[in-house]
Amino acid sequence: MLSWQHEGNTHLGAILLLTPIAAAAGKVKKIDSLRTALKETLLNMDYRDTISIFRAINLVRPAGLKRVAYLDVRKPETEKRIVQEKIAVVDAFRPYSHFDAIAHEYATNYQATYAFGYSFLKKQLSSGITVNEAAVMTFLNILACFPDTNIARRNGYKASILASKYARKVLRERNSRRRGELLTWLVKVFSKSGWRPASTADILAASFSILLLEGWRP
Repeated sequence: MLSWQHEGNTHLGAILLLTPIAAAAGKVKKIDSLRTALKETLLNMDYRDTISIFRAINLVRPAGLKRVAYLDVRKPETEKRIVQEKIAVVDAFRPYSHFDAIAHEYATNYQATYAFGYSFLKKQLSSGITVNEAAVMTFLNILACFPDTNIARRNGYKASILASKYARKVLRERNSRRRGELLTWLVKVFSKSGWRPASTADILAASFSILLLEGWRP
């Protein structure tokens, strides 16, 4: 990822979400069993996986990363503690499940992905709209139901709540022309405010991946 462009982190969150999905998919024969296998995969990720993830985060240095009291990724002694206490991935991320989308998905077995992304996306695609339209609507649904933690980290919690409120406003509009106007307005608001709903995009990527594993093809 870093060698293909020079602007720093672009896909760390998506990579962290998709890797367990890929590992779990290799263990099942039917998609119906994927989430059960995913839970098992998450719980079996041990302290060595925690170290690898923390090293990846340190390498990429995502914007808005703040100092934390427990397992600060930027402190050299953190890796030593992980090894000494054999802190598994889920245990390392669970304390931050309310502040970070990846931590939330690891701790809840991809609750937001399944509830607000995958299920909604599948329904949208079955309605006959285009893939792009379904993606936009699903993106808005995720953002509306699950405040973006990247916005919260970079711009504050109130900004993430406001972004979710705006997403709900667009979703409630039934007139397609008016909805298009609201989408244009929303893009301008995000651009002017510097809001980057990256965690929403990560969850959308995971949702599409599960749908692809199910057999859907665009």
